[in-house]
Amino acid sequence: MLISPKNLINKFIIPAILAMIVMLASCKKDKTSSTTGIEGTYKFKNLSAQTQSSIAGNLGDKIVTLSDYTTTNNGGTLTFANNTMTASGLTYTVNTQAEFYEYYNNDLLDSASYPFNFTLPASNSNGQYQLVGADSIYFPNGGITITSDGSTTYQGQASGGHYSISGSVLTITQYVVKDSSFTDSGESYILHESATGSMQLEKQ
Repeated sequence: MLISPKNLINKFIIPAILAMIVMLASCKKDKTSSTTGIEGTYKFKNLSAQTQSSIAGNLGDKIVTLSDYTTTNNGGTLTFANNTMTASGLTYTVNTQAEFYEYYNNDLLDSASYPFNFTLPASNSNGQYQLVGADSIYFPNGGITITSDGSTTYQGQASGGHYSISGSVLTITQYVVKDSSFTDSGESYILHESATGSMQLEKQ
């Protein structure tokens, strides 16, 4: 028996999207070699992101959920020094519409949109980064462990991206991919999550 799209979205896809949002703006402690080039303290301006989550069941059902947004109510600072990125009071709000598409044996059955709202409470964190070449950045352990729905925690994975500096504005574009599997109501599912996010920071 196929599980309903609403149940899948509420139980797995919404928490997955929230986890991707958190991973795009966070990192975890790890030891790396020293780097310079972007050192300083920056005001967090915003995060623009595109996320995609898909759940494919072994009975031929599949749900794809997409979101595209730029955060509002942004606050806090990020400091880069001696390979460590320190976030102080980092906060933002996502207020957008997510789109979902339901397939069976690759045939589109239904599509819809629903409100997607999330606020990251003011948070502090420390994480490590490496600069690679002239424009690449690498976060050895990806996102920090964080509660996204009040009951479930997620751990980020190693991820990388690019950075650029224009005047006083530092832009970091990060790419995140995560795959997992689970069983629900007797059916096996594969969950694929991907996101691209660009953080804009203004040097203080």
